[in-house]
Amino acid sequence: MQSHAEIGGNMLAKSHLPVAQLGSRIARYHHENWDGSGYPEGLSGEQIPIEARIMALVDVFDALGAKRCYKDPWSLEDIRGFIEDNRGVKFDPQLVDLFFESFDEMVATRDRYPD
Repeated sequence: MQSHAEIGGNMLAKSHLPVAQLGSRIARYHHENWDGSGYPEGLSGEQIPIEARIMALVDVFDALGAKRCYKDPWSLEDIRGFIEDNRGVKFDPQLVDLFFESFDEMVATRDRYPD
């Protein structure tokens, strides 16, 4: 499971298109954690590209709120709690603050474009 970040990053890195290079960084680093406990490289803090820090946060928000074959969607209260509990652990604290400032808009966007 952990290899998907590196494999996806490597595949996209082969392209010289700027959007593919952006996608490569997102794919490779979106499982890095603010505290350095993530993968594939164990980066921490601002070593993690900003685009990957953003993706990490919105990916978790989307995944927790979605129904999957193995789980029911979490409540908005539980999602907020998880993100707050992981502020400075999994997620960039400043991005969490910005995310919560726009939380209602994030929910509306997710609801408008479901899986």
